[in-house]
Amino acid sequence: MKPALALAFATALTLGGCTQLQLLNANKPTQDLAQKADAGDVESQYQMGLHFTAGADIQQNYAQGLSYFRKAAANGHTGAQYMLGMGYYLGRGTAQDYAEARQWLELAAAKHHREAMHYLGEIYLNGYGTRAEPAWGIHWIGQSAEMGYSEAQYLLGTSYLTGIGNTKNRNQGLRWLSIAANGGSLRAKELLKQIDQRPATSRFTAITRELSALNKRYRIRYAQTRLNSLGFTAGPADGVWGEQTENASLRFMKRSASLDELIETLRLQPEKH
Repeated sequence: MKPALALAFATALTLGGCTQLQLLNANKPTQDLAQKADAGDVESQYQMGLHFTAGADIQQNYAQGLSYFRKAAANGHTGAQYMLGMGYYLGRGTAQDYAEARQWLELAAAKHHREAMHYLGEIYLNGYGTRAEPAWGIHWIGQSAEMGYSEAQYLLGTSYLTGIGNTKNRNQGLRWLSIAANGGSLRAKELLKQIDQRPATSRFTAITRELSALNKRYRIRYAQTRLNSLGFTAGPADGVWGEQTENASLRFMKRSASLDELIETLRLQPEKH
């Protein structure tokens, strides 16, 4: 056996599963990355997932990419959790399964992954594979929007215009659509054109720090939105827990309750949409 062929064959034998032959023509850095991934290195597993899904230096193979993402996701890699969730969301590399998508996207969203927040919000907003909870969807979409994701900004804007999952507010709707359009959202530009509005110049700075505080604000905002919709006046859905919100919570729960308890109970109440 020729030395070069022998070396390629030996390299293939060290790689796991069906990646062996797929990587024979890959460059040395990719083969080294695959060896590290198969040895259990989580970041290398994630990177190999990206290689296979993008077709970078190797033949594109979504199923093989998802197998690497699954390994990294199981070990807590946020990006891999998002990518695995999107594989199930889109049915790419696997059968479409919104329940599985929701499971993995929730793990990534809980760690403030803005795209995961957006698509998790779409699942709840539209009732993909679960009971529709528009306000809970906007809870996630709003955070993604504030973190600068233009498609989330578009959906937040439309929710303000339609009142779906949100309190109707035309000014806020147009503001978020303008922010989305200025950020590159084609859907936002088209909608503004349809309603004969030009994108306004709106000052916007994406939130990149204190994300736990952003999450808490949107959890309170969700509670206020739902309490108001159920007839328990909680005041404006501004994400600030004040006396009016506290009193509305007491009337609804019939006792003092934590924010987590309140949200859990509110989510059991079907939303009107």
